[in-house]
Amino acid sequence: MPDQYSGHRERLRKRFETSGFSGFHDYEVLELMLTFIFRQGDVKPVAKELIKSFGSFPQVLDATVDDLANIKGMGAASALSLHAIREAMSFYYRSKTTGKKEQVTQMSSLVEMLRANLGQRHNEVMFALFLNAKNEVLATKELGEGTVSQAPAFPRKIIEEAIKHKSTSIILAHNHPDGVAEPSEADMNVTSDMRKALALIDISLQDHIILANDDYFSFKRNNLL
Repeated sequence: MPDQYSGHRERLRKRFETSGFSGFHDYEVLELMLTFIFRQGDVKPVAKELIKSFGSFPQVLDATVDDLANIKGMGAASALSLHAIREAMSFYYRSKTTGKKEQVTQMSSLVEMLRANLGQRHNEVMFALFLNAKNEVLATKELGEGTVSQAPAFPRKIIEEAIKHKSTSIILAHNHPDGVAEPSEADMNVTSDMRKALALIDISLQDHIILANDDYFSFKRNNLL
């Protein structure tokens, strides 16, 4: 028996083929992804339920496999498949950065790359990008995972990595799983300490970015660096 929803699936795929995700609602982007996971049936209700349950498209992709599996219409296998797509995005950005020197020129692309590495983490994680004089990314490094409310900062470890890669500047980043992008007093202190420590070896702290759900905070843009 032919799938009664195959026509809708094909139209959705044709729209994407013609113009990418331009004009797509968030649930339609998710719906298209789900058509590759569920071979038959209407996946629009599942896509809408996922958005409703988690709040936004990014939060759906950042959800755990267990949480995804509990949504009506999903299940363990489809939840793992959706999570694998999210992890493939992270792998892509990590591999792209490692494979060639990516130049950091726009905040939007920088935040996108950082989200790919940190957006799905449920504890705070400190992350660093090591840059040369052309603002090209020489290397990235996850510096450690803390509790849900505190990321570890290791000045000596960061300095060693910076010297190893012959960096002229670095960008620090960490996530706030609680969804609040504003820096804490500890974040302010870590940033100040790192700036002073790096200055001793003529390496600048270019920025410190805090990610929180769909929001972010840049120390540089807020004139704190």
